[in-house]
Amino acid sequence: MVRLSGPEMAAAVLVVLVVSGGYAAAQEPETPAVRIAGEEAVPAVTPSVSAQLGVARAEQHRPGALVPLYASFGALQILDARSTLQALDRGGVEANPVMKGVVSHPVALFAVKAAATTGVIVATEKMWKKNRTAAVIFMVATNSAMAWVVQHNSRVAR
Repeated sequence: MVRLSGPEMAAAVLVVLVVSGGYAAAQEPETPAVRIAGEEAVPAVTPSVSAQLGVARAEQHRPGALVPLYASFGALQILDARSTLQALDRGGVEANPVMKGVVSHPVALFAVKAAATTGVIVATEKMWKKNRTAAVIFMVATNSAMAWVVQHNSRVAR
């Protein structure tokens, strides 16, 4: 089991709060509207002629599973960094050649993890607008991979 110290726990909580901060606003009920290119939103109860002809599409909303998956991915990244440092302190060796130069500097390691988390979330945000199912599957896969890495690091650290 990996135990987080005060600053690490604060970082984990901060990631979860930041990632889920927009979730509440995104879940607020809103009046349905139809958007037409170059026009303002028109309430769905009084659609324009273009909307009646099927020209306009309703706005899409982010799949509900994504925000919790983002939060868990951020938490897993923090756990990965922490468990990596623990394993290295106990004689383990970094297996990823890309990360070998970074793991000797904890601040750099956490910065790389933050950048990787941001990159995955940005890519997923773009992805769900074209394929909602693929975006959720992608996040489940990345979470699964990170969970495996964390458990592996924890075993090495024992």
